Amino acid sequence: MILGAVNANRNPFIYLNNMGSVMTSGKIRAALLFGVAGALAFPMGSPAWGQASSWAGSERGAIRLVSAVKAVGRGDVVEIGLEMRLKPGWKTYWRISGESGMPPRFDWSASVNLAAATVTWPAPTRFTIAGMQSYGYGDHVILPVQLALSEPGKPVSIRLHIRYANCREVCVPEEAKLSLDLPAGVASRTAHAQSIAAFAARAARPGESFGWNVESATIVHSGEGTARRAKLIVEVASTGVPFAAPALVAEGAERLHFGMSSAKLAAAGQQARFYIPLRRMGDTADEGLGDVTLTLLDGQRQATFTVRVGTSH
Repeated sequence: MILGAVNANRNPFIYLNNMGSVMTSGKIRAALLFGVAGALAFPMGSPAWGQASSWAGSERGAIRLVSAVKAVGRGDVVEIGLEMRLKPGWKTYWRISGESGMPPRFDWSASVNLAAATVTWPAPTRFTIAGMQSYGYGDHVILPVQLALSEPGKPVSIRLHIRYANCREVCVPEEAKLSLDLPAGVASRTAHAQSIAAFAARAARPGESFGWNVESATIVHSGEGTARRAKLIVEVASTGVPFAAPALVAEGAERLHFGMSSAKLAAAGQQARFYIPLRRMGDTADEGLGDVTLTLLDGQRQATFTVRVGTSH
């Protein structure tokens, strides 16, 4: 398993090169070559206007674009989805991979009449590969995408170059180029609209909608000198459905690196205390962290908070 060595590398292109140079024997090499050798030129046109692109992928799974509408309509936003179907045992990654892996990387630059593409992330599951914990999806997932059109009402040609990874005992990089064309006309719903909406409903919501409230977020230090360690401790209360198996993901300034959280539940699941290891990259000062984004995951529930973490204790 090589993911621990390459996870710190935030450049997905170097990640792919590293993976390619290490995975060079037997079935792993064949799988790597198969995955990267997918459609490296954009397919010409789509099997059906406004429905779905062709499937691309490997023996580990397949990926395609699907549309919620048959045409662009009169508005300036169009909703589509990136659909992934994985073979049993294989996982792909959320926008934050965790201790291993690589989140998907999207390149929409070859599209026509597209000003911006915003990906929505349904709540992921937490899984372990070779002793390392990650966040992602198995089986079937659709990532909803909102397309902002440069010229509303005119056709849009969607061209997505995506790099991602599928993992089981090992992690295999994948690459695909997907095409989908939506014509001008009435934006009537397609057969994919309901599925896209169902996954969009699992995206992050305000914590208050679940009865969740962050009561405190503090830094605690232990040890001295080179053995000095820091943890971010976050207290969250629920006035609604009790927590079941919650996890908390922290994001802050570029120089901060947060580890995987552990949780302790109390008050019949109405209180959760999270412990998140913290490392300051190239900075040993004990100042506060400033604003930190917290994403709380509990089953298919997902909420995001922004908290101010003050002076270290």
